[in-house]
Amino acid sequence: MKELRDKLDRRLTGMKSVRTDYETEWKDIARFAQPARSRFLATDTNKGGKRRQANRKLLDSHGIEAFRTLTNGMTSGLSSASRPWFSLKLEDEELAESAAAKEWMSEVERRMYSFLAKTNFYSAVKTGYAEMGLFGTEATVMMEHPVKGAVCHALTAGEYWIALSDAQVPEALYRSCPMSVRQAVQSFKGAVSQRVKSCYDQSRYDEIVEVYQAVEPNPDHIQGKLGSKPWLSVYWDSQDKPDSVLRQSGFEEQPFWAPRWDVAGGDTYGYSPGMEALPALRELQLQVKRRNEAIDAMVHPEKIAPPGIRLTGQPRNVVSASSVDKDQIIVPYQMPYQAVAAIGEEVVKCKEQVNSLSYADLFNAITNMQGIQPRNIEEIASRNEEKLTQLGPVIERVSNEKLEVAIDRSYGIMMRGGLLPPPPEELSGEPLKVEFVSILTQMQRMVGIGQIERTTAFIGNLAGAVPDVLDKLNTDELIDEYSYRAGSPAKIIRGADEVAKIREQRAQQMQQQQTMASMPAVKDGAEAARLLSETDVNDKSLLDTLVGA
Repeated sequence: MKELRDKLDRRLTGMKSVRTDYETEWKDIARFAQPARSRFLATDTNKGGKRRQANRKLLDSHGIEAFRTLTNGMTSGLSSASRPWFSLKLEDEELAESAAAKEWMSEVERRMYSFLAKTNFYSAVKTGYAEMGLFGTEATVMMEHPVKGAVCHALTAGEYWIALSDAQVPEALYRSCPMSVRQAVQSFKGAVSQRVKSCYDQSRYDEIVEVYQAVEPNPDHIQGKLGSKPWLSVYWDSQDKPDSVLRQSGFEEQPFWAPRWDVAGGDTYGYSPGMEALPALRELQLQVKRRNEAIDAMVHPEKIAPPGIRLTGQPRNVVSASSVDKDQIIVPYQMPYQAVAAIGEEVVKCKEQVNSLSYADLFNAITNMQGIQPRNIEEIASRNEEKLTQLGPVIERVSNEKLEVAIDRSYGIMMRGGLLPPPPEELSGEPLKVEFVSILTQMQRMVGIGQIERTTAFIGNLAGAVPDVLDKLNTDELIDEYSYRAGSPAKIIRGADEVAKIREQRAQQMQQQQTMASMPAVKDGAEAARLLSETDVNDKSLLDTLVGA
């Protein structure tokens, strides 16, 4: 155990050193955009209790509103609880066409959606999108639960550390999970330290125990060995003796996901819209402060008055004086209203910049397009093509590093719990793949529909003058690509083999019709030849005369 504990402590120290470079920026983002996020606004005295310090320096809450829009837009656009956002497919397309395969995959999808809805998956997903938008990285752990099936622990910046594999994807998660003495005893029973046992015996239940958890690939995993699991999980008390751990266990599949919004080079943690919007968020607070000062100076300007006269500036206040000359009270500078208006314009510019950098303008477009309500997803995609193109890599990264991991983890938990129907015999051992059908995924695909329509229209117009140009257009590929980008149901488009059979049958039918149509002409020709042969002309038949016999 001492060797394992030393390894964990050394790696945690290294991971803490890597994260230090990001923490200053994270603190500023939390201060200006979401005070409820991160553990960096907590004081030293309440850090263990996971309470936060109130942010009393925030003058304008537009940053909070903008990133709330980003969070809600990503949640509803990629993994909404109210509509399908993924479907299961077989990698073997021919086998996937069988009735048994379609029925089984449909039932699996239905049960998985029901399973996720019963857990706190969707609330954790929303929290994760907020973390990604603000700090560039999210971290969520899905643990098995005897009653709920699974419970997701959505972490916030400041309470976890990650490390990357050689494939540059998160493979290790270390997190701080402070517990009360009572929670520690309930979770780990007799494995707790002597100090924790003593606190529990003395009814000091609410004292904090600094517990860490490490989740990483198991280097000692042997495929097929009973009890050997590919993922290792270790809990330990940082204040306990260095040769002890609280619990060592494992997982059959990756139990956490830690997607990044964007990555610069080989950075461990992600780059976020919150980081890009940070200068605008700072400027917004400064300009709002200046605007408030200007309004205050305009309402309560500085005055010069004779000794003995005290001006409070309060409405309806009466100052008594034996003799007052209007020229004795001087206002040295009166704040012009144009200055307040100019500062107000700067405030508006800052808010617009924050909306653009946080993608709030894109997600607001779904409900309000500057007074024009879009009719459908295609129209939204065409109007926001540039923004959707910029969001494309993020959607792909979320799909690969988050949603696929979550689906794989859920599938494994349900399979071990007997919550999935057994697959048909012909599907045994066949790998599954996940296809995402969310709104944002469809909108991303629809960005290319405009090019397809313009190309088709151009060729159609040109064909009026030069019909041969139609030979250049592959109509089968055109229909397949268009239906894929439009998100049409796969069952409405025939496969290539089925289309080939239909066209072969049609060609045979046309050949038969042409043959049948030519029969009357042959019959008429034979009758005419008989008549010509029976007609005499100068002791010769007319037929011989015509052919020169």
